[in-house]
Parts: sequence; C-alpha cells; structure tokens
Amino acid sequence: MKHLVVIILVLLLIPSGAQALTFLGGDQPRIEAPIPDDVIASGGSVTVSAPVDSLTVAGGMVTVDAPVRGDVIAAGGTLIINGDVGGKVLAAGGDIEVNGNATNVLIAGGTVRIGRDAVILRDAVISAGDATNEGVVLRNLTVSAGTFNNTGTAGNVTFEEAQEPALPLPGIFSVLAAIGFLILGLLLIRFLPGPFSAVVREVERSPIVLTVLGFIAIIATAIVLLIVAVTVIGIPIALVGGLLFIVALMISSLFVAYALGDAITSRAGWTPGRMGIFVLGFVILQILFFIPLLGTIVQIVAVSLGYGGLLYALRGACPFRAGGEAA
Repeated sequence: MKHLVVIILVLLLIPSGAQALTFLGGDQPRIEAPIPDDVIASGGSVTVSAPVDSLTVAGGMVTVDAPVRGDVIAAGGTLIINGDVGGKVLAAGGDIEVNGNATNVLIAGGTVRIGRDAVILRDAVISAGDATNEGVVLRNLTVSAGTFNNTGTAGNVTFEEAQEPALPLPGIFSVLAAIGFLILGLLLIRFLPGPFSAVVREVERSPIVLTVLGFIAIIATAIVLLIVAVTVIGIPIALVGGLLFIVALMISSLFVAYALGDAITSRAGWTPGRMGIFVLGFVILQILFFIPLLGTIVQIVAVSLGYGGLLYALRGACPFRAGGEAA
C-alpha cells in the first residue's frame, strides 16, 4: 500500500483512451457541451458539466458532474466526482469524494469518501489519512488509512491502519548532490542563457502536455537505446546516446526549478533577477523532493516535464524543418 501514490502518478501520466485528444487549460476551464473525445484538462478550477469519453485532469479544484464513458484519472487539491464513470477512477489529491458509480476505484488522498449513492461494480483500493465508505463495493474494499469509517457495504473488507511516516533528514550525499546541481544550474544560466531560456519557455507554455509526452519519451528513448545496443555495431552509438540520455535526465529538473521560481515571483510581483528566480525555485523543489511519497511524485513529474521541454526546445532549434526547408 505504501507505493500506491507512486503507482497512481504513473497512471496519471498516461492519457487513457484512444487516439484523439482534446486539451483544455486556463484558470477555470469548463466543459459545458458534450465532447466525444478523450479530454486532458488542467487549471485552478476545472468543472465538467457535460459528457466526455474519458478524462485526465489536474487542478486545484476538480468537479465532475457529468457522465464519463471511460476512465477518470485525476490529481488535485479537491476532487469531487458526482457523475457516473464507465471505467475506473484513479485519483490522488487532498480531499476526494466519489459520489457516482464506477467499475474500479484506486485513490490516494488526505481525506477520501465514497458517497452513499456510489456503487463500485468491482474493487476499491484506498490509501488516505481519513477514509469513509458510505456506498456499495460489490467485490473487495481495501483500505490503508489512519481512520476508517465504514457505514456502507462491500463483498470483502480489508483494513490496514496506516502509520505516520517520519520525515527523514537528507543524508550528506543528498545535500552535496543538491548543492552540485544548484551550481550547475547557475552555470547554465550564466553561460548558456539562450538555450536554457528556450527550454524554460517550453516548460511554462504547456506543462501538462509536456509532462505526459516527456514521460512517454523517456520510456521510448530507453527502449530504442536497448534495441540499438543489441548489435555489435550499435554498442558505441548506444553508449554515447545513453550518456546523453542520462545527462538530459539529470538536468531536466533544473528547467522546472526555474519555471517554478518564475511562477512564484511573477505572482508575488518580485523581481530578484534570473539567478534569484532559479535559486528560489530550486530550493522549493528540493524541499518537495525530500518529502516521503510526495517527493517521488514530484521527481517523476519534474523529470518528465523537463525532458519534454528539452526535446521540444531541441526540435525548435533544429536548422531543418520537415520537407528539407531551412528553419
């Protein structure tokens, strides 16, 4: 159960459903007309008031009041799912409520509640600080929580009382590594300001899309390198490509750190300069990295987002476009 949040995050990064995708963004995106498509949405407050084929969503407040034909994959501060879900519900967040029907439910959150009108046709797995089941789970209900209140019904109930994990202090190696990456980031900003800024712009432009694409690209790159390494001729190429791949993964979170610092200073109306922006974002990101479970989630997102931004920036810097035309 302790790795449930990590499993959910991996699933969050993979859009469910078929080949077509509809992307929605902004501060308060709303779906008020049916979308016969797989929807990926992000924003401060996301509201779904019309049917969609499937939904992958991240936001501070997410409310789903309409039916979803396929899966709902959600992450946010508050998640309320009132509509019926034809597939599974995968969710991670602060406060989560499932008041509609679903096939399977896999949830990690601070407070989780399955409402009295909810019917889970198969299994429900919950990891939470405070969990409540008022609905019906036809098969297995598995709960790991600090407190569990079960006034509903389930075919079989398994409850494990969760222990509060102690916040570990970072080791000397972790601290030294963080300092090294901080210095590396400052050097990149100082001596390669153009390329660094190009990647940051991509990261800030489409964070949700690049997180998904970056995660997929990491897996695809690793597979390609393994295939190339199978042949004797391809071993040198795989070694060089592997080193570049590792370097790209190592520096990818540096771009996200700057974007995070930039977002914070922009909202606060503070202008500390490029170095100050990076240091602020880097420190906050490192603190998040050291939080149990959440740190793993943040690392996966940061590396995927940074890697996706790096690939898009390299594509934009390519001197040749498709069809052989000069850029």
